[in-house]
Amino acid sequence: MSQQKMDILLRDILQKIPEKFVYLLTGKKGTKILDNTFPTIKERKADFVVELEDSSIFHLELQTHPDKNMPLRMLEYRVLLMQKYQGREIRQMVLYVGDGAPRMEKSINEKNLSFSYELRDIKELSCKELMESSQLEDKILAVLCNVEEPERYFNELMEELLKLPEKERADYIRKLLTALYYRPKLKMVLKRLLEDRKMPLTITREMMEKDPFFQEGKLEAQKEAILNIYRKLNLPPKKIAEVLTIPEEFVKEVIKTHTNQTSVPNHPADSSAGME
Repeated sequence: MSQQKMDILLRDILQKIPEKFVYLLTGKKGTKILDNTFPTIKERKADFVVELEDSSIFHLELQTHPDKNMPLRMLEYRVLLMQKYQGREIRQMVLYVGDGAPRMEKSINEKNLSFSYELRDIKELSCKELMESSQLEDKILAVLCNVEEPERYFNELMEELLKLPEKERADYIRKLLTALYYRPKLKMVLKRLLEDRKMPLTITREMMEKDPFFQEGKLEAQKEAILNIYRKLNLPPKKIAEVLTIPEEFVKEVIKTHTNQTSVPNHPADSSAGME
């Protein structure tokens, strides 16, 4: 899946204001979704722009991987926001939703130019608070935090989803699967729960229709490909993930599970020249 497509799918989760999510990031309540499209020579579309209860503007970008050009991108958005919402206080944040730590610059300091924005890691947010929200958007975003009890999380979430009409439920399941793309270990937990029939079979069918990951043939084929490359070519998990265009954490989990390893050590080739 391309980075652009993944960004679009993440934006889809934020079509409504996830109130608890916004409050955890800003300390204020979001009151109105604002237009996030900026007409210029090339159209720019921010991930999320919301008016807060004090009439200030909050601009959020969700980032799945480190980007050395992030300060320049945020500065460009800042200029566009200032033009569009003149006289309003503007707060900008990049929220890192990928694996590991967010290793990016968050400021520009040059002669006659000083600019900065907030950089946070979604894994620092309280999963428990998001799960206690009355909004499903908040509960789905909780999967990107540190979920300490994944089985309990999925069971509680599915209880909420089962209360919805079928069409609306399918839409939220699609959003959940989008978020789970970034947390492959949790996706495997969910699949195991479905296989153990701890959740209704109707949900199982819907998920298998919505996401090829849950189609057993494809999943097994992916596992076999991972193990073949790992055993025959001795490539590191990072490189295998790049070759197969799948999450690195999923590759590590498959290797660990099927080779009786307690963990997957860093491969020497990970630090070799030309592996970036």
